[in-house]
Amino acid sequence: MDLDYAIIILRHHFESNGRFFEISKDDVENRIILKNKLNQEERYIDFCEIQHFQQYDEFEYNLLGIGLQEKLSLSKSSELLYSKTPDSSLTSGKSIGNQSSIKIIDKVNDLIDDDKDTVYLLLLGLTGVGKSTFINMMVNYIKYSSLDKALENATLDQIFTIASKIEIEDDNKIHNFTLGDVDDYETGSSVTQFSRRYRIKLPDGKTLCLIDAPGVGDPEGTLQDNKHFENILHEISSLKKLNAICILMRPNETRATILFKYCLNQLLFHLHSSAKDNVFFCFTNTRASFYKPGPTRTILEDHLKKMKIEINLNEKLFCFDNESFNYLAVKKYCAATGDETNFPEEQISNFGKSWEKSSEDFHKLLKEITKAKPHDVSNTMCINNARTMISNLNQPLSSCISNINTNIKLMEQQSEKLRNNSFNESLLFIPVSVVKTENLENSLLVCTRKGCTSNTENPCNNNIVDPKWYSSLYWCNNFKKSGICKKCSNTGFLPCLWFNHQIISIKEIPQVNQITESDNKSLGERTLKEIIIEREMLVSKMNERKTLFQEEYDTINTAIVDFSVFLWHHSLIKINSSYEDYINYQMNQLENSDEESENSDELIKKLDKHLREYKENVEKLKENVQNKKVSVKTQEEIFDTFDKLLNLPNVGYIIQNQIKLKQSSLQKSEAVEIDLSLYTNQNH
Repeated sequence: MDLDYAIIILRHHFESNGRFFEISKDDVENRIILKNKLNQEERYIDFCEIQHFQQYDEFEYNLLGIGLQEKLSLSKSSELLYSKTPDSSLTSGKSIGNQSSIKIIDKVNDLIDDDKDTVYLLLLGLTGVGKSTFINMMVNYIKYSSLDKALENATLDQIFTIASKIEIEDDNKIHNFTLGDVDDYETGSSVTQFSRRYRIKLPDGKTLCLIDAPGVGDPEGTLQDNKHFENILHEISSLKKLNAICILMRPNETRATILFKYCLNQLLFHLHSSAKDNVFFCFTNTRASFYKPGPTRTILEDHLKKMKIEINLNEKLFCFDNESFNYLAVKKYCAATGDETNFPEEQISNFGKSWEKSSEDFHKLLKEITKAKPHDVSNTMCINNARTMISNLNQPLSSCISNINTNIKLMEQQSEKLRNNSFNESLLFIPVSVVKTENLENSLLVCTRKGCTSNTENPCNNNIVDPKWYSSLYWCNNFKKSGICKKCSNTGFLPCLWFNHQIISIKEIPQVNQITESDNKSLGERTLKEIIIEREMLVSKMNERKTLFQEEYDTINTAIVDFSVFLWHHSLIKINSSYEDYINYQMNQLENSDEESENSDELIKKLDKHLREYKENVEKLKENVQNKKVSVKTQEEIFDTFDKLLNLPNVGYIIQNQIKLKQSSLQKSEAVEIDLSLYTNQNH
C-alpha cells in the first residue's frame, strides 16, 4: 500500500471517529508515527508492515485523495472505509475499502485499543459487604465446578486472589484468620483503600477485568467516602467502555440510603443515565434468605422510583452466598497450619449446595453482562477527558505567560539600549528567553498563597507522592485535620490551607540566548553604516517579535478563559482554581528568589494584572453564558484550541515538553493478572 494513501485513510478514520491523534511519516526510522495529542505519547507502524498490504489502483487513490467519498451517503462511506465487510462497491464497479484498508485500520486499532476482548466489571458496595471475598469466589467458580472439586484440587495459595478476612464457626470454635496480607486498617474500615484491577484471562480467550473499588459508608465518614469515590471516577475515566457496574448488597441491608447516594446517584451523574442499563445488583450472604434479596429489594425499588430510574430488577438481581468459600478457606487454612475443624455433615452438605447455587448465578450474571451493550465510557466521559487535558495545561500555560512577559520585557530593554548606544557593536543581537524543563527527582509540595515563604527551594515537603486526585492533598501528612499546613510560615492573618498548595514535579530552567542577524561578523568587522543599518533592523525585528508574542499571549488568555468556563459548565468545579494556583506559584517564586532581579517586581505586577483580568473575563463570560448571549465552547472546539496551543510558534514547545515530561513520570497502576485459560475442562 502507498504510504501517503495509508496516511489519508488513517487521518480520515481518526477524524470520523473523534480520535485525537496526529499522523506523520518518519523517513529516517522508516515508520508512521501516531501521536496522541492529549498526552504526546507516540506509537509506531513500520513501513514494511504497510507495504505488505494490497496495492490500490489509481482510481481508488484519487477517490479518497480528492475527498469524493464525502459525496457518498454516511452509511455507505462508513461501509466503504471502515466496516469489517470487504468489497463494498461503487456504481462504476470499482471496489474500495477492501482488504488492504481494513487491514491497516485494524492494525492501528489494535495498536491504540488494548481492550477489545476485555469485559470491564466495576464492583461497588458498602464497607464490609464482602467484595474481596466475592472476587475470590468468582475466580474459584471459574476454576472449579463444585466445592468437592475445589477441596480436592486446590491449595491454600490457589484459592484466593485478593487478601480477605475470614470468619466461620464450626461446632467447636470460631475460626478467624486472614488470607494474604491485609493491612492494619481500623476495625470496620474498608479492606480495599484504593481501586485495583484484577485481569482474569477466561477459558474462551476473553479477559474479565474486575475493578475492586473501595467500600462506601466508611466509619471515617463522608469525607473518606468522597475520597474513595473520586478514586473510583479516576479509575473508570481511563476506560473506553464499561460492561457492568455490580453493586453488592446484603439481603437485610438497613444502610441502603448511604449506598444509593454514593453508588447510584453519583455514578450515574458522572457517567450518563444510560449507564443504568449496565447496573446489576448482587446480593451476598443470601443462604439465610433462601437465595432471595430479602427486604432490601423493597428499599431498592422505592429508591429507584424516587430517582426515576427504570431498571427491570427481575433481570438485574443475582444472589450469592460467601459461606461455601469461607468453608473452603478454613479447610485449606487448617490443613496448612495443622489445626482441626468440626463441621456436621448437614452443614457441609449445605455448603456444597451453596457453592452450586452461587456458581450457577455467577455464570448467569456473566451471560447477562456479555449480552448487555457495553456502556461507552469514551463518549460519556469525553467531558472528563477534556477536564484532564485542561488540568494538564495549567502549569505549562502559566509558564508560557511568564515566558512571554519575560521576552517582551527583554526586547523592550534591548531596544532602549540600542537607541541609547547607537554605535555599540556588542549590542547587535535579539535576546530570547527560553525554558528548558526536566523532571524533579522528587515531587515537591509548595504553597501558592501570597506572602508565604514556601517555594521550590523551601518546600513544605520535598518528597511527596503525587496523588491521582486533587482533594487527596488534604490527606497528606503535611496537613492537620483542620486542613492547615504544618510547615507554612505565612505573615498574613489567615493560615495556609491544603487547597493553597500544589504538587510540583517539573523543574523549569530559564536561559537567555542571543539571535544575531549579521553573517557571523566578529566585533570590529562592521562599518559604522552597517552598525546603524543592523541596529535599525534589529529594533524593527524586535517590534515584530513583540507583536507575535502579544498575539500568543492573547491566544493563551482567551483559551484559559474558555477552558475555565467549560469546566464550570460541565462539572462541579466552579472555576479553574489550579491555573490561579500556578500563577500564584510563579509570583511566589519571583518574590522569594535569592537572586535579585531588576525585572522581578515588574514581572510580578504583570502576572498579578493577568490574574485579575483572567478572573474578570471568566466571570463576564459566565454571566454571558447564563444570559444566553454566548454559548460554551463544545468539546471539539476545546480540543481544537488545545491543538492550536501546541503549535504556537514561540511558546508551544513549552507546553509540549511539559506534557511529555508529566506523562513519562506517571506511574501506571498495574493490574493483577490471573490466567484461567487452562481451566477449560479441568476440574469440571
